[in-house]
Amino acid sequence: MGWQTQRILETVGTATGGTQSINYNLEAIEALMVTLQADVADGLRPPNATTGGTGPTDFTSTSYGTIATASTGRLGCTIFNSGPGTLHVILGTATASTSVFTARLSAGDYYEVPFNYTGLIGGIFATAGTAEVTTLS
Repeated sequence: MGWQTQRILETVGTATGGTQSINYNLEAIEALMVTLQADVADGLRPPNATTGGTGPTDFTSTSYGTIATASTGRLGCTIFNSGPGTLHVILGTATASTSVFTARLSAGDYYEVPFNYTGLIGGIFATAGTAEVTTLS
């Protein structure tokens, strides 16, 4: 039995009765801790934990362009319209236009791409503008 489990058992054992159920639960907790420690040693990270990213990068296209390529390693993406133009963002492989878009960002608007979306992100400015794009991985 690990020292963490022993310490928990000592603390809980004095506070409650029924040591059989306590021992069973502590064994399950200890098994989980061993698995998590092995995952950390193998370099695995918890689901949706970010360790880095790229950006911000500028997106300024007044014709359809790629804001962020598809990436299975992407955990998130943020887009901030820092310029005067209106940005039309589209998720997926369709071509964004001023009438076909997922989100329309006016000057000063901020958009977070939906959680765990890893597909293509495209966009187009209706008039000259600048957007700051940050991807999280």
